[in-house]
Amino acid sequence: MAYFNHAFQKAFVASDVVDGVASVDLTPGELGVMQADGLTIAAGAISATGGQYFLVQGSLHTSDTIGNNPGHGGYTETVKSKGINPKYINRIWHQCCEDLTCAVTTLTASSECFPCGQDALVRVDVKGSPALRYLNHNAYHIADLAGYCCPESVTQLYIDPTYVLAQWLLSLEDSAIVNPFLQFGLEKSTDGGKTWVAVADPAAYVAIDPSTLAATDMGRLTLTGCYVDTKFGDCSFDTRDHYNKEPVQIVASVIDETGDPCTAECVVIANTPGTMANTSGETVLRQILMTENYMQMPYNQGNADSARIREIEGSSDVLDFIAAQAASGGGRAGLYDVHYLLHSVPRFNNPTGVFDNDQYLYCIAVPCDDTKTLGEVVTLMAAFATAAGLTVEEYCGSASSSS
Repeated sequence: MAYFNHAFQKAFVASDVVDGVASVDLTPGELGVMQADGLTIAAGAISATGGQYFLVQGSLHTSDTIGNNPGHGGYTETVKSKGINPKYINRIWHQCCEDLTCAVTTLTASSECFPCGQDALVRVDVKGSPALRYLNHNAYHIADLAGYCCPESVTQLYIDPTYVLAQWLLSLEDSAIVNPFLQFGLEKSTDGGKTWVAVADPAAYVAIDPSTLAATDMGRLTLTGCYVDTKFGDCSFDTRDHYNKEPVQIVASVIDETGDPCTAECVVIANTPGTMANTSGETVLRQILMTENYMQMPYNQGNADSARIREIEGSSDVLDFIAAQAASGGGRAGLYDVHYLLHSVPRFNNPTGVFDNDQYLYCIAVPCDDTKTLGEVVTLMAAFATAAGLTVEEYCGSASSSS
């Protein structure tokens, strides 16, 4: 017997969890669990032997008709799941809010890193989806000393490391290839790295030839890999638009004049990789619009008058609702905490033997800063898990667990 591993998906975006309210009276964003009588119940009333339960949410649409035509009604009908029997729940899991973090690379150099008479070079590679979309290949730039030579009047064997790092910084800033992906910071230490002072103006620093160099002088260059996409606003939103979730990654290599990266061992390079954003508001909005499509309420896009058609058909209500959640951490530019419930509806009469289960995946998204609703949804999912004899799987950060 074959197994059909596809799951039909339906998304809910919650602004509150209520009980004791008739489903017909739910307002946009209110979420509840009900049984056949249509009255929402408390999470504590969910049991393994209670029969079928339905997730239900107030419609995000504010008008029940299309274009003021009473013949086209039903848009404020509540959004409901299939009947959920706890014994047929397969998995319940939770995806925490995970924001995109930037990659950080630091290069720390001591006073005897850069001998006079030799060029000092660094190659900085910027990799990842943003660079590939910008250039169709990964980006890199090689920075050098810009022709600097130690003053002949000074008996100096090494170049000031902060001076070298400042020249590198200025060269990277001037690069049209890598500059869009990097932010820079420069610091100097005169006590062997115990304390650091920021160099506010690297250009002014390199304008003065360093005439003295102490053994305790050190320099530190910080490269932060960040990139923000230009995107359209809600009025012209299109589900086919790209939105970035991946950070850029930085690879820095100090090289000599032959390109050998193994000669400057005194430069300490430390890398903190960036992390990918999860539960993005862009993703949640697309999930909600896909649910709308399943309900025969398509989102019009791609036409010159699509914005007007969306206003007529009520699709703009969905965009407006998501946009309003920006104040509580959500919205297109925000993040959501998302809970998933996967259950199946067995086919007891299955003469073909092709599909033995229909699977349904329900996603409940809550803005990250809405701690009240988040706690209510956590309690709700825990009740379903207890009734099903399962544990809620947690996917938060780099660690995952079951609780």
